[in-house]
Amino acid sequence: MPGFNPQGGFRATVGLPASAAGGARPGVSVPGFGQGAGSGGPAMQAALSKEDINRLLKLGGAHLAAGRLEHAAQAAAAILKVEPQNPDAMHLIGLVALGKGDADKAEKFIAAAAALMPRHANVWVNLGNAQRDQGKTDEALSAYLRAEAINPNYPDIFLNRGQLYKDTARPTEAIEQFKRLIELLPDQAGPYMRAAYAASDAGLFREAAAFCEQALERVSNPPPQVKAILATTYERLGDLDRAIEIANEVLVAHPKNAGALRTWSIAQRRKDKNNPALLKELAARLEEAVKDTLSHTDARLLYSELAQVYEELGDTKAAFVNFTKMNDRTSALPELKNLDREAFLNNVEELHKLFTRKNIARMSALPPLEKEPGHANVPVFLVGFPRSGTTLLDQILDAHPKAQVLEELPLLNAVRKASPDYPRSLMRLDEAERLRLRAIYWSELRNAGADLEGKTVVNKMPLDMVHAGLIARVFPEAKTILALRHPADCVLSCFMQDFVPNGGMVNFLTLKGSAVFYDRVFSLWQTYRDVLPLNVQEVRYENLVADLRAEIEPVLQFLGLDWHEAVSDPSAHALQRGTIRTPSYSQVTQPIYSKATERWRRYEEQMKPVLPVLAPHAERLGYVL
Repeated sequence: MPGFNPQGGFRATVGLPASAAGGARPGVSVPGFGQGAGSGGPAMQAALSKEDINRLLKLGGAHLAAGRLEHAAQAAAAILKVEPQNPDAMHLIGLVALGKGDADKAEKFIAAAAALMPRHANVWVNLGNAQRDQGKTDEALSAYLRAEAINPNYPDIFLNRGQLYKDTARPTEAIEQFKRLIELLPDQAGPYMRAAYAASDAGLFREAAAFCEQALERVSNPPPQVKAILATTYERLGDLDRAIEIANEVLVAHPKNAGALRTWSIAQRRKDKNNPALLKELAARLEEAVKDTLSHTDARLLYSELAQVYEELGDTKAAFVNFTKMNDRTSALPELKNLDREAFLNNVEELHKLFTRKNIARMSALPPLEKEPGHANVPVFLVGFPRSGTTLLDQILDAHPKAQVLEELPLLNAVRKASPDYPRSLMRLDEAERLRLRAIYWSELRNAGADLEGKTVVNKMPLDMVHAGLIARVFPEAKTILALRHPADCVLSCFMQDFVPNGGMVNFLTLKGSAVFYDRVFSLWQTYRDVLPLNVQEVRYENLVADLRAEIEPVLQFLGLDWHEAVSDPSAHALQRGTIRTPSYSQVTQPIYSKATERWRRYEEQMKPVLPVLAPHAERLGYVL
């Protein structure tokens, strides 16, 4: 049966197995259904024959595959009305709920179906998908394992488990799943593309290119998106000529391919900088492209690039208009439909309320700690508001032969998840629990490739600044580097950035949202600084681009490292490293420049409504509005 495309563009396993063999079945509680439940007229009240049930199941599956969810639900309801324990109908109802974004309801119905027909791998995969969509990672992984035990060669196990790992920022594990998918489906392009995306997430752009090249060699008539991804990968690697060449190949055959057009434009801009004639040519072509009816995904790509072109042309009004259109299209993406856009800010507010002087006085006392035995240095955290220069700092510090920076991996997430009732669990933290949480963090670092014994390991995750309370409680010996930049420049730059949308980044889809987000995050940070003994070294972006050595040498001293000339050329290190995962990749692969300082003043008219929100922070940090 054809696949069904639920949230985020990833199909669920839909194959509806024949009903479990006859005979008595164990009773299962089916939420919302029972005798007399469902819909339909008098004809539905009569008993259905086995042939009728099979016909309705096939009909419901066809409706589901075509996206006609209500029709599929009616078919399943007709069966459950006369046979409330029918597992295939339960499964179908669960898939309809999953398609509608109600993962909780989906889990209940699919779990009921799995209890009745436990030997069907596709049911367990779909149960895992429903759990995945609720953030129940461990439960989802268990469901996928059950499916694998039944059929170790079932491709959808690796498809969906790989997607779970990708969604939870575990790209290395995602790659392994997609490699297995390639083994099972070597003549299909999808597995290679998924592997390439996962490799890109990990900053492994050469590996991403290799997956695309394999697809072009092995797949008959691969979709143009394979070459579009390959072009983007070469652009990320700095091979601009190759990127332009491949993007052109796509555009000759598919002139409306948004991904290829965007990459072609970016590579042209990077190759021939500050060329007004070229920029006008690019703007004209992009303007023509956005006249078409576009999906939100394609439109956001093109508006993002069009805005950047106008920014380089100095047309701030047109740039701002197109950045706004980019964000509007991002906000409308189907995968954001069920995203809790308040979750991150709610978490910030909870932390703000917890870390009061009164509560800190009530926290369990813990002994001080020093460097972990055998480690080269204490744990180091590089934090700061997004677009404050953390990626530049990352490249500078990672260039030092005795330092290693892990770039934007959610390594503290495992510690938070392992602490029941976080953040309130920090109140009652005892030494045994602290040691357990520390061991989890060391394990996460090692799995990410950290050389804890040989180097000073720096965990760069900008918004981990909101978890400074966790750092203080679990890693009291830690050192924190805080990247600072003019609040107005930070907020504007975040609004202008085509971030991958998630619970935190959705706050940047409006200028007001960006400013409020900055206010809440830095208010929490100031609370931490007022009530906790954090060991912090501040680095100002404006000073860094003006005099790198003067700003970095104190940071190295703070970390116990001597000056090394390698840190003075971060662009060379970035090109050699070839694994820059953040949106700042094109900036840090060129010599340090200062044109981004005070950029907000060119957009002062558009910034006026949010400046009062930023004013207290600018004053406290010593910036002028």
